[in-house]
Amino acid sequence: MSEPPRKYDVVLRRRVRESQYIELPEAEAPPKPAGARDRAKRFILILFLIMIAGAALLATPLTTKSGDRTPVVDAVFTSVSAVAVTGLVTVDTQNHWNTGGQVILLALIQIGGLGFMVGAGILFQLGRGGRTTIGQSLFLQDGSPSISLSEATALSRRIALFTFVVEGAGWLVLSIAFSRQMAWDQAIWHGLFYSVSAFCNAGFDLQGNFASLVGYRSSYAINITMAFLVLAGALSFLVVREALEIIRSMRLRLRRPTLSLDAKLVLSGNLVIFLIGFVAMLVLEWNGMLGGQPGEDRVLGAAFQALAGRTSGFATVDWSSANSITEFVWLATMMVGGASGSTAGGVKIATVAVVFVAVISTFRGDSESAVFERRISPGLLMRSMSIIAAFILFHFAGTILLAFTEFSLSETDAEFHDMLFETMSGLATVGLSTGITQSLSDFGKVLMCVLMFVGRLGPLTLGYALQMRSQPRRYRFPVGDVRIG
Repeated sequence: MSEPPRKYDVVLRRRVRESQYIELPEAEAPPKPAGARDRAKRFILILFLIMIAGAALLATPLTTKSGDRTPVVDAVFTSVSAVAVTGLVTVDTQNHWNTGGQVILLALIQIGGLGFMVGAGILFQLGRGGRTTIGQSLFLQDGSPSISLSEATALSRRIALFTFVVEGAGWLVLSIAFSRQMAWDQAIWHGLFYSVSAFCNAGFDLQGNFASLVGYRSSYAINITMAFLVLAGALSFLVVREALEIIRSMRLRLRRPTLSLDAKLVLSGNLVIFLIGFVAMLVLEWNGMLGGQPGEDRVLGAAFQALAGRTSGFATVDWSSANSITEFVWLATMMVGGASGSTAGGVKIATVAVVFVAVISTFRGDSESAVFERRISPGLLMRSMSIIAAFILFHFAGTILLAFTEFSLSETDAEFHDMLFETMSGLATVGLSTGITQSLSDFGKVLMCVLMFVGRLGPLTLGYALQMRSQPRRYRFPVGDVRIG
């Protein structure tokens, strides 16, 4: 409602000719702030450039024990495998690289593991300018509180501290364990290398002859320490922090905080996958890969492979002698991987858990998916299914292409199930191999590099892209009937 005219108000009217117009100077557009999508692209680009720089360093003759140049394709393969914390190698780490080459390799592993966990939070703050929108200043997560950019940077510092503390503890224990078999200077270097490689779930070893940890399969100190490091990296800092807060509250008899839904799914899912792998290894490989050892060593080997081998690629058994059923079981466990935001790969435990909960809820006749007294949104379920479907599609395409390159373009004794295992190991950034990595053709090695790179960044970028594209609709189409089953 307009105000009534006052006593001395005067209304002025002026007729403007049609040809007259008022020209206003154009206002300068404010600088456009770098969005989250731009910083995500920078993060991917930086990791790619680190891989290229690492390959350039490893290709020089200064990094090899023989003094010869490493073939470019092998240098690229090693660099990508290290930054993607996979562990597949075409040249033996101990026998091929000298100390300088191993130091470069260790630096690439640390950058790939730690940098992947904390790099995103830091890069989202770079280039910040002007007014930041809500979508740019928040990391949107289903079932978890959003955090601002400053909080993300502080969280990154805590993740780095957690990483160095765990790796330092593992370094100390492993150095003491290795000192029983080698000189102290070698034991210290081996302890550092294995500690970083284990926490980052990289799977690189210094035993020689592509033997991984087979020579230490009877050492309880090394097996338990390595499994602890791998598990700490695969569970992620956020889940470990929540679990430690629960333990601390119970010890001090304080009010016990509750675990988040994400932590519950990760911890329970990790336990289920461990039990599946452990039982499968004992039943299927008791007289196979585990054969020729005392009973307690067989149990230790099965537990280590089920706990640490499926995400890190470290092996205390010879996977070239595994039967096809064991490889098939391990395809599933490798695909699941570790927790989101961890050093492990795969589609992530929570992603699979969300779909599993939806299946169980459907069988029970529930209209909504719920677990641990929490409801799972349909959008989160659809994104989880999309990530798993895309992962399976990449694995299918990668296996077909690898089989084509190896069976058609080169002579190989590998069988098709070995190709299935190899591509899943690369795509899930695990690093286990039945022994065919070294005999791959150059085309096969390039293809595996693509799979390792996609496997490292694919689930993260796809999940983020689906999250950002999610928009509520103000309308709904009518329901259509479709025959299924």
